[in-house]
Amino acid sequence: MRREVLKARLRSIISEVVRNDEPEMHRCINGKSVKMSSPKCVKDIMHRIDDAREERDTCPGRTDAREHYNGLLRVLRRKLRRSQKLQPE
Repeated sequence: MRREVLKARLRSIISEVVRNDEPEMHRCINGKSVKMSSPKCVKDIMHRIDDAREERDTCPGRTDAREHYNGLLRVLRRKLRRSQKLQPE
């Protein structure tokens, strides 16, 4: 019994390490996946931010739609900063 518990714990540790070694991926608007550290990722996120900003600006103030786009922009900007940090210098 103890051996099975140790075996299961070891498997979970190994799978966690393997997952952490995989590069973080981003799905572009065209459906292709690219690494977060690629210039294509930054370009795609910037286009998404521009589109969301334009849509948000068409919404009247203090509406649910505007709040939705503000939240979306917040997430996209966070993702852009993360991607820019991973860019090779």
